[in-house]
Amino acid sequence: MHNEFGLSLFAADLRDDLSRFHLLHYGDRVDGFLISGHNSGTHWLRFMLSAAIAHRLDLPRPAYSSGPQSDVFIGHARHKRQFPQAPKIGSAHHMPSRLIGLLGALRILRLPPTVVLVRHIPDSLLSYFFKWRETKPLGSLASFVARQPSPQGVDLWWFIRFFNRWGALKRIFPRQILVVRYEDVQRDPKTWVRRIWAHYGVDLDEGDLAVAMAVSSRAAVQAHLDPEYGEDITPDRAARLACQFAERDVRVLERRLSRHLRHAFGYATSVHAADPTPLRGHALTPEAA
Repeated sequence: MHNEFGLSLFAADLRDDLSRFHLLHYGDRVDGFLISGHNSGTHWLRFMLSAAIAHRLDLPRPAYSSGPQSDVFIGHARHKRQFPQAPKIGSAHHMPSRLIGLLGALRILRLPPTVVLVRHIPDSLLSYFFKWRETKPLGSLASFVARQPSPQGVDLWWFIRFFNRWGALKRIFPRQILVVRYEDVQRDPKTWVRRIWAHYGVDLDEGDLAVAMAVSSRAAVQAHLDPEYGEDITPDRAARLACQFAERDVRVLERRLSRHLRHAFGYATSVHAADPTPLRGHALTPEAA
């Protein structure tokens, strides 16, 4: 990265390189990983994927789209496998150490099939701010956008480093890592549910996909929220849309994205960009990453 925030970025990267070994620690305990950026549609995608695999294996579908009971098939890698006949997919918002890439390049590390879910960074950032602005607290939107790099916390720099880390790792594991964009799933959830499970080695039929599509709407996710789970994953749409970047925020975002984002996954660095650039075969080649 550029030297504009050299020392601060170095400290954040060093912390990740010395502590982020989730893939190494849990790689032999799972059949695959679902790694996602914050506020990129994780609960929604997991709910669809879980419904599909439950139907495929004639197992009960998760009762909720949120909370502990939503992660029967796709949850934290440390959780025990609940059904021996079902694949166990570890889910996390993980920033991999660059040492993982080194081990992969030396063919020391085996990486199970991994799906990385991403979303246009300004949209994820605004969604994260709206969701956590009072709980964290995050201060004003302008101050949140203008933050300096830090080893801790989720902000613009977290998303930039998340994209860059996974883009670099995909070059080393081009077949094991499938990058999935939220916007593509929105346009065609059926295709992407099928493709993701195929990446994990499971072929779905039309019946499995029909069950997944039955819970693919925002209304379905909201109707199946765990009432005891405090995290709001379906905020009021009107209130969320009323929260917008000011022009000054837009300039800061676009300047930092254009200078520091090395692996864009087809996204433009413009805040008000149209849909991401179509990618050949819907999957990122090592060159496109």
